[in-house]
Amino acid sequence: MEDAKSTGETRESKLLREFAHEIRTPLNSLMGFSAMMKRGGTPNPLSQEQIYDFSERINTATRRLLEICERVLDESIKGEPVIQKTDVDFNAFCPEIVRTFEHDATEQGLILNYAIAEDFPVLYTDPVILYEVMSNLLSNAIKFTPKGGMVTVKGERDYRNQGLILIVQDTGKGIPATILMSLMKGGQVTTSFAHSSRKGWGQGIQFVQEKVELLGGTLEIENAMAGGTVACIRLPAEEE
Repeated sequence: MEDAKSTGETRESKLLREFAHEIRTPLNSLMGFSAMMKRGGTPNPLSQEQIYDFSERINTATRRLLEICERVLDESIKGEPVIQKTDVDFNAFCPEIVRTFEHDATEQGLILNYAIAEDFPVLYTDPVILYEVMSNLLSNAIKFTPKGGMVTVKGERDYRNQGLILIVQDTGKGIPATILMSLMKGGQVTTSFAHSSRKGWGQGIQFVQEKVELLGGTLEIENAMAGGTVACIRLPAEEE
C-alpha cells in the first residue's frame, strides 16, 4: 500500500487530510441533529423526550469528535499510528453508530438497521479506529444507495476461520467491477457513479483498508448477488 513518501505527500499533509476525513461524520451528526432541534421549535414544539434524544446524540457525536482530535494529536506528536485496544461491547457500539447516521438515512429516504449474532463476543479492539472504519463504510453505503433502499450493519462469528465479521451491506447498484478491483488494490477513484451526485469512494476505501490493518484485520468488498455492495471486516477472535 502506498505511503506518504511514495506518493510525494508529506507526513503532515497526509495527517491533515486524514483528520479532515475522520471528523466529517461527527460534524455532520452535530449539524444534522442540532438543525432538527432548531426546526422543531415552531410551530410544533419538541417534546421533552425528543429534546433528550437529540441532546444525547449530539453529546455522543461531540465525544467521538473529541476522541478523534485527541488521537490525531497523539499521532502527530509520536509520528506514528497510535493503537489503544480495550473491550468494546458491539451490542452497544453498533446501535450508537447507527443512530449517528439515522438523520442522513432519513434525509435520503433509506431504511437503516442492524443485526448482531446472539453469541457475538465483546471485541478487544481500538474503539476510535473502529468508529472511524464503521463510519466510513456506513457513509459510503448511504451515499450510494438510492431512495427506498436499505443499509444494514451486522456482527457475525466466522466459525470456519475462528474469527469475527463486521458487515455493512446496502441495496444500491453495486460497484462496477473495474472500479472495485482498482479500489481493493489501493487505487483511488474520485469520480462519482451515474446514480449519485456525490464523490469520494477512493479516499474512503483506502483509508478504511489502512485502519483495518492496524486492527489486525482485513477488508473485503464485493457486489452482492441480489444487488448492492457488501463490505466485510474480518477480525481475529481473541482467545478466551
